[in-house]
Amino acid sequence: MSFVSPNSKDFQMFDLFAEDLLQESNARLLIIIGTSKVDYLLFEILRLFLLPKRAKVNDSDELLEIDAPLATFSVRIKMCSRLGLIDETLYITLDKLRKLRNLSAHEILFDVMKSPVREHLSELRRQIAHRQSFRLTKERYFKNAFVKPFEELQCLLLTLCILLEAIRKKTTVTKGNKSTRNIASR
Repeated sequence: MSFVSPNSKDFQMFDLFAEDLLQESNARLLIIIGTSKVDYLLFEILRLFLLPKRAKVNDSDELLEIDAPLATFSVRIKMCSRLGLIDETLYITLDKLRKLRNLSAHEILFDVMKSPVREHLSELRRQIAHRQSFRLTKERYFKNAFVKPFEELQCLLLTLCILLEAIRKKTTVTKGNKSTRNIASR
């Protein structure tokens, strides 16, 4: 799946991220790293779509960063869905990833073979593995070979990142609602 030219800087940056992700050998860290990229991409999608921030250039975005209303992974997922930037299936998938990330980050014992992690992974697989983007990701990064469960998790995370990267590339800045802006200027 090529969302940008293989010679572009974005493509090269994504491949660097993919290489790092594929080097990770711990499932807990893999989930945290992959989810961090997903969260960053949701931030970028929202930043690109919303009207520009009111804060000064070097200041944090008053909606998207630090302790702002749209600064959490959970809220970014919901907001992207409510704005129509992602569909219901991707919303459900990202929310499942969020739950998995929370287990990874906050549970002392984390085992991908035990409940509830196993069930969350199974649902994530069910939501993504049938997609063409998953098959293309597998072909590109795993040479379409049979993948082990850990490699499948890597492929699932990469697929989500690729989908969001493609959405980010297609996101355009909103112009706002002209009729309400006209009312407000009266």
